[in-house]
Amino acid sequence: MGFEAMSSGGELRIRTLSTNSEVTLAISDEGNGIEQCMLEKLGTPFFTTKEQGTGLGLAVCYSIVSRHNGRISVETSPAGTTFYVYFIIE
Repeated sequence: MGFEAMSSGGELRIRTLSTNSEVTLAISDEGNGIEQCMLEKLGTPFFTTKEQGTGLGLAVCYSIVSRHNGRISVETSPAGTTFYVYFIIE
Protein backbone atom coordinates (compact mmCIF):
# COMPACT_ATOMS: atom_id res chain seq x y z
CA MET A 1 0.00 0.00 0.00
CA GLY A 2 2.81 2.43 0.87
CA PHE A 3 4.53 2.06 -2.50
CA GLU A 4 1.24 2.63 -4.30
CA ALA A 5 0.55 5.79 -2.26
CA MET A 6 3.69 7.53 -3.52
CA SER A 7 4.81 8.97 -6.79
CA SER A 8 7.98 7.62 -8.35
CA GLY A 9 11.04 8.33 -6.25
CA GLY A 10 9.23 8.38 -2.91
CA GLU A 11 10.82 6.75 0.11
CA LEU A 12 9.26 3.94 2.14
CA ARG A 13 10.79 3.56 5.62
CA ILE A 14 10.44 0.50 7.85
CA ARG A 15 11.64 0.85 11.43
CA THR A 16 11.44 -1.18 14.59
CA LEU A 17 11.47 0.26 18.09
CA SER A 18 11.23 -1.33 21.48
CA THR A 19 10.52 -0.41 25.07
CA ASN A 20 10.41 -2.62 28.13
CA SER A 21 6.81 -3.55 27.37
CA GLU A 22 6.32 -3.27 23.58
CA VAL A 23 7.89 -3.85 20.21
CA THR A 24 6.75 -1.45 17.49
CA LEU A 25 6.92 -1.82 13.72
CA ALA A 26 6.61 1.56 11.96
CA ILE A 27 6.02 1.74 8.20
CA SER A 28 6.11 5.24 6.68
CA ASP A 29 5.51 6.49 3.15
CA GLU A 30 5.77 9.88 1.47
CA GLY A 31 2.36 9.76 -0.18
CA ASN A 32 -0.40 12.36 0.00
CA GLY A 33 -1.91 10.97 3.20
CA ILE A 34 -5.25 9.35 3.90
CA GLU A 35 -8.45 11.39 3.97
CA GLN A 36 -10.00 11.62 7.42
CA CYS A 37 -13.26 10.03 6.24
CA MET A 38 -11.29 6.97 5.05
CA LEU A 39 -9.34 6.49 8.31
CA GLU A 40 -12.29 5.05 10.23
CA LYS A 41 -12.89 2.50 7.47
CA LEU A 42 -9.33 1.13 7.41
CA GLY A 43 -9.30 -2.58 8.10
CA THR A 44 -12.95 -3.05 7.17
CA PRO A 45 -13.27 -6.16 4.99
CA PHE A 46 -13.95 -5.37 1.32
CA PHE A 47 -13.37 -1.62 1.74
CA THR A 48 -10.91 -0.44 -0.90
CA THR A 49 -9.95 2.70 -2.75
CA LYS A 50 -8.06 0.76 -5.41
CA GLU A 51 -9.52 0.03 -8.81
CA GLN A 52 -8.34 -3.59 -8.72
CA GLY A 53 -8.36 -4.02 -4.90
CA THR A 54 -10.29 -6.60 -2.92
CA GLY A 55 -10.30 -4.72 0.38
CA LEU A 56 -8.84 -7.68 2.22
CA GLY A 57 -5.18 -6.71 2.70
CA LEU A 58 -5.52 -4.40 5.69
CA ALA A 59 -8.43 -6.44 7.06
CA VAL A 60 -6.13 -9.47 7.23
CA CYS A 61 -3.36 -7.37 8.81
CA TYR A 62 -5.69 -6.01 11.50
CA SER A 63 -6.96 -9.54 12.19
CA ILE A 64 -3.46 -11.02 12.55
CA VAL A 65 -2.32 -8.23 14.85
CA SER A 66 -5.45 -8.56 16.97
CA ARG A 67 -4.97 -12.33 17.35
CA HIS A 68 -1.53 -11.59 18.78
CA ASN A 69 -2.96 -9.04 21.25
CA GLY A 70 -1.42 -6.19 19.29
CA ARG A 71 -2.83 -2.96 17.98
CA ILE A 72 -2.41 -0.70 14.97
CA SER A 73 -2.45 3.08 14.88
CA VAL A 74 -2.11 5.45 11.95
CA GLU A 75 -0.68 8.96 11.64
CA THR A 76 -1.33 10.73 8.36
CA SER A 77 -0.81 14.15 6.79
CA PRO A 78 -0.34 15.55 3.28
CA ALA A 79 3.37 14.68 3.69
CA GLY A 80 2.77 10.95 4.19
CA THR A 81 1.37 8.21 6.39
CA THR A 82 2.85 6.02 9.10
CA PHE A 83 1.29 2.78 10.30
CA TYR A 84 2.44 1.69 13.76
CA VAL A 85 1.99 -1.95 14.74
CA TYR A 86 2.43 -2.59 18.47
CA PHE A 87 3.05 -5.97 20.10
CA ILE A 88 3.26 -6.48 23.85
CA ILE A 89 6.41 -8.19 25.12
CA GLU A 90 5.42 -10.99 27.46
